[in-house]
Amino acid sequence: MALGPCSEEIQKRRVELVENWSTHLDPLLELLFNVGTVTEEDLSFIRGGGGTGERDCLRTLLDVLEGRGEEACRAFLYVLSNVPPSSVIGGAALFPQNALKEHLQKHKDILAKQNGPASYLSIARRASRPAEVDSFTDISFTRHVGYLVPLQYQHEAAVVGDPFRAGRGEARRQGETCAFRNVYESLICASKNGVTLLSGVAGSGKTTVVRQLVQEWAADADSQKIVLSMSFRELNLITEPQSLQGLTSDHYSNLKPILPDLMTSNQSQILLILDGLDEFCFPLDFDRTPKCSDTERELSVGALVVNLIKGNLLPGSTILLTSRPHAVTKVPHLLVRQFYSVLGFSPAQQRQYFEQNCSSSQAAVAVWNFVSSHRPLQLMCHIPAFCWIVSTALHNGTSCLFYDTALIGATLQESRSGCAEAASGDKCYDQSLSEPNTWVANGLAAQSCSRPITVTEIYCCFLKSIVVFHVGGCVEGMHLNRLQDAPHVLKENRAKLRSIGALAFRGLVERRFLFDLSDLDSFSLESCKLSRAFMVEILKEDKASLTYEKSFHFIHTSVQEFLAALYYVLESFSGSDPFSGLKSKVGLLPPAVHKHLLTFVNKLRQPQHLLRRRVKKALHCGESHQSGHMDLFCRFVSGLLVPKTRFILDGLFSGEPRPRLPSCVPLPSTPFPFVLQLLRSQLHSSSLSPERQLNLCHCLYEAQDPELPLRLQRWLKVLSQQSSGQCDSLNRDWSELAFLLQLSPDLQQLNLDAQGLDAEGLRRLLPVLPLFSTLSVAQNPLGPEGAEVLSVALRSPDCQIERLWVVSTGLGCEGLKILTKGLKDNHTVFDLRMAINRIGDVGAASLADLLRTNRTLRDIRLRDNLVTDRGAELLMDALMENTTLQYLWLFDNKLSKECVQWLKEFSKSRSNLDIKEKINPFSATNALSCQKRRSLEDVDKQV
Repeated sequence: MALGPCSEEIQKRRVELVENWSTHLDPLLELLFNVGTVTEEDLSFIRGGGGTGERDCLRTLLDVLEGRGEEACRAFLYVLSNVPPSSVIGGAALFPQNALKEHLQKHKDILAKQNGPASYLSIARRASRPAEVDSFTDISFTRHVGYLVPLQYQHEAAVVGDPFRAGRGEARRQGETCAFRNVYESLICASKNGVTLLSGVAGSGKTTVVRQLVQEWAADADSQKIVLSMSFRELNLITEPQSLQGLTSDHYSNLKPILPDLMTSNQSQILLILDGLDEFCFPLDFDRTPKCSDTERELSVGALVVNLIKGNLLPGSTILLTSRPHAVTKVPHLLVRQFYSVLGFSPAQQRQYFEQNCSSSQAAVAVWNFVSSHRPLQLMCHIPAFCWIVSTALHNGTSCLFYDTALIGATLQESRSGCAEAASGDKCYDQSLSEPNTWVANGLAAQSCSRPITVTEIYCCFLKSIVVFHVGGCVEGMHLNRLQDAPHVLKENRAKLRSIGALAFRGLVERRFLFDLSDLDSFSLESCKLSRAFMVEILKEDKASLTYEKSFHFIHTSVQEFLAALYYVLESFSGSDPFSGLKSKVGLLPPAVHKHLLTFVNKLRQPQHLLRRRVKKALHCGESHQSGHMDLFCRFVSGLLVPKTRFILDGLFSGEPRPRLPSCVPLPSTPFPFVLQLLRSQLHSSSLSPERQLNLCHCLYEAQDPELPLRLQRWLKVLSQQSSGQCDSLNRDWSELAFLLQLSPDLQQLNLDAQGLDAEGLRRLLPVLPLFSTLSVAQNPLGPEGAEVLSVALRSPDCQIERLWVVSTGLGCEGLKILTKGLKDNHTVFDLRMAINRIGDVGAASLADLLRTNRTLRDIRLRDNLVTDRGAELLMDALMENTTLQYLWLFDNKLSKECVQWLKEFSKSRSNLDIKEKINPFSATNALSCQKRRSLEDVDKQV
């Protein structure tokens, strides 16, 4: 059936009509009903019972009109022609250009004010320095086109506690690193749209990047972008379905008059920032979520986010998502246009940060000297938030671990005789908690003892510094007096710290990072008093909430995890159950009476038994949460069980020894024996995943296990024996070896020859594999799966591998093909030894393809690999293009006399190329038998 001219016009103008008239649906339907074009039944059908958006309703109206024929379409066009032009949305008549600019400038001013430097980037700025507007310390990034799939075993908590990857191989990353300006230009200045994903560990500076991005945009008068920024923390508060236009109108009421125009005709100018994907509590189902392109249709928050990321809502706009690494996989990789990783601070940027944020230049020098002299702390300071915590902990360049190092040195001589008497009389401290402390032997040792070493000690000093110096900073000359009063101040604030710790613990268990007034009231925390206390530097009020209600969040997630651990240990020592505060307060007895009764019953039990149960339960929490969000909590609990660490917070823990001088009273540097026994027994559990094993190693480090150096020495001794007889019993401990190797960054060679190491064990060692200049994994059953792990290590931006020896590892042609993919992106390996891997001509073809582009390799050894004349020919063709390879070893392959002669002639034609070849009179089987009779050293000489 042929369409009339009016019907054809409606079909041609369908998109335009939906764009321009959907916001005027009600008056339009009223006019059509008055002229008889639609009936009451049509109106009911078009509106769909109120469950659809206005754009969908208008599409239904057009379908109804086309079904009714030419007359209905003609009447519709007649009605449109008689509607006043000022009603047309999207035209400039509704919003003159000057008014539009005025709204956008006001929007810029509001966003710039809301997105100033984060608190931990502006706290404790030097009073003598004039206020710096929009001051941000530079942060480093890596950029990837498309989506970088994170390895599931590269756990974010392990990266936070494993700082040894930062700063290594920095020169190797120059081609991949970028600065903030590159990120800004790609999002604000470039015309490309789509989803950009910014990933970084907790405290690496993701939110700071967002703030700086908004600041730069607000100051750029020529920018054509319109930035809309929201956090997933705020989106978590929305429980009712809402439209995108309604959501943004609530969040940006100043843009309400022009939002419909922005979302219809200016979508390509919109940059939507969604910060904190890892904190989003609603599911994201990209397969089953219904498609929606109507900005006025009400959807659940999860469905809104899915349709935004898929480009159904606001097509043509640019979207920036920030996330911690473990949540990156929530977004399908095909939907991500570009991927940025936040590297954090380089050493130079760390020093710059301390210079900008310490109270004086002398304090900045003292803090930097301390940090740079402790490599683990310096490497962990690539996380900006940790830099802030360190600078706060080391107040005025000293630590709060003990009263003051100067006081210790001044009184050391005076106290020697008293200490000697105390040592002989056993009256100076509780025998049940005493053990020799070799650190405190003289003034120098006492000074080193006064500095925090573990992460837990740093956070203890941080909290103590906040408590002691929160009121207007420290007045010159009052530092010592305040430290002497610290136990009294801590004791006074014990109840408040316990309450805020309980809040942190509940949020950690429930995976909540945002709290409202009812949460504070449930722990007797009054916000009006809270804002006047030192807690203002720990628990911050969220001023940009979609619900217009007060909400609070901890200034950093690691601070929440530390306070949760502090609460857990305080409750455990007092005999209470830390989980009791999370349970429903329903029972026969009032909550207060029930708690006192429970505490009394617990005191009747053996304290050691109760404490052991609490510690075991805490570690079980970390083990049961595979996402790892409890990992830092477990480390802090382990660290707080060390008496020497708890002494930093002297006054919080009742019943602890309170010696006047630490040099006189050596405190134990290890926790209760059962704690180390429990951690060690769990470490060797065969049911633990590599991530949990690695975290247990960190727990042992925080617990200051004295056996850690000995365990590394035992490992190195086992590796030097090259005996595969112990491989089965050691295979589950490769994660432990990886951690221990990180504690010895000076090791340059890793020899894992003949250890029965399989692909799974190699996978557990992946965090440290790139850090060695020589990596030898010969005579291990790695296969193609192991080649995949090695390929990842070779592509690491921190890769330091120069010599890669994979002799007799069962790679085969498939494994070599995988390995060459990693070598194509690698620019460090120059010595590749891979004899006895049966790669054949197919593997030789993969290697030839690599040689056409690789200009780093100098020495390749392919003895006994079943390479025939065809494989040799492929290699020679590649060497016509490659002029940097110097040695090619082809002994014991299936080469004919003619091929050997040809190889010799080819080698003579190249002065810088030496090809080692000869005819193999034996079969491959005989060659393998000969290999078994030779030691690995002989193999290295002959390959």
